[in-house]
Amino acid sequence: MTISPTEDILLHACCGPCSLEPIRLLRERGIEPHIYYANSNIAPREEYEHRLETIRAFAQEADVAFTEGAYEPERWEATAGKVGEALRERAEVDTRARCRMCYRLRFEEAAAYAAEHGFARLGTTLSVSPYQYRDIIKEELERACDAAGIECAFEDYSPHYREATKRSRAMGMYRQNFCGCRFSDEEAQAERENRVQEQEKRARERAAREAEQQRARAERKAERAAYDEKQARKRAVLKELRMAAKADEGSELAKHAHENDVDELTGA
Repeated sequence: MTISPTEDILLHACCGPCSLEPIRLLRERGIEPHIYYANSNIAPREEYEHRLETIRAFAQEADVAFTEGAYEPERWEATAGKVGEALRERAEVDTRARCRMCYRLRFEEAAAYAAEHGFARLGTTLSVSPYQYRDIIKEELERACDAAGIECAFEDYSPHYREATKRSRAMGMYRQNFCGCRFSDEEAQAERENRVQEQEKRARERAAREAEQQRARAERKAERAAYDEKQARKRAVLKELRMAAKADEGSELAKHAHENDVDELTGA
């Protein structure tokens, strides 16, 4: 592809959604980017093609120059993949070393292309994602640019992640749920499973709390019913006692009246 004089910067891009805000910001500053899609880390090939199709369609719609780099997953496996396997064998959870090698491979390729095609600067959209190691991205981009004799145009685009997410969803862009490599896919899947398990655990705990609350309410209700029943029996007994007392009192008065009548008649 012929490089236009207005294309001031080669912008390494990982995907379409992460390219939205960097391109907007660069253009607002009068800088016309040229997208370079160099991502041999993405696996499987179907995933790579899906992301490629998405960013290529966006570039065409936005009238941004676009170049696809070589897709060489075997090179990635020999570098970052090898590091990743070594970390997995040692059961290390820190992925920084693996990601560093992945950044290095892609930035070296992008920097070589930039130097060969007359770009003075190289940037990347990788820093959009808050899940990436931005400090390592900056270090590796500077390293690749120094080696190629070009200027490093690193920028932390992570403050614009939310807006990029909002815009990409509104545009109906394909959004991936893992970085791209097979390790990140496995880790994302494990994380999703952990979230599901955690959600199920919280649901069980919530159900247990609700069941306990219902049991407690039922127990209080039963206690109240028993108390009310006891009080009703007491009231009934008292009523019977009062009625009996009144009846006895009436009988005693009648007896006294009868005795008085007899006394008067007898002159006693």
